[in-house]
Amino acid sequence: MSYCTSDDLVKRLGDAGILYVADDDADNVASSDEREAAIDEAIRAAGAEIDGSLLPHVNLPIAGTNDWLRQRAIDLASEHLAERRGSHPPASLTNAAQRSRGWLEEVRLGTRRVPGLSYPSDRFDRETRHSSLPRVGNPTLPRERAR
Repeated sequence: MSYCTSDDLVKRLGDAGILYVADDDADNVASSDEREAAIDEAIRAAGAEIDGSLLPHVNLPIAGTNDWLRQRAIDLASEHLAERRGSHPPASLTNAAQRSRGWLEEVRLGTRRVPGLSYPSDRFDRETRHSSLPRVGNPTLPRERAR
């Protein structure tokens, strides 16, 4: 599932950053096909990582958008883009992606919840158990009714 858009990644990396990571033929021009292929690959990879963290707790795909997940996807996809062709991403991208991976791991383990996301278990606010005593042994009933 796509949690972010190509515009989100262009905003994060800038046009020069996208040119640097998407120019596969090294002609200093990133064609729209090169840009789309690189960005789509990174978005799919980020989406797969996020889906892997959500799958134990949430029914996929998620309806609508979630800003917290979008930010995690931007962090992860930016790092994926910067790592293309064996490049070493800047520390700022690596740190953001590692922080997001840590939070997603907490989501997977159930120690963190995604803000604004409805979990299937939320429908049951509390568990109630109903038990009854046999009428004969119920001390709250009047004596004459217990017979």
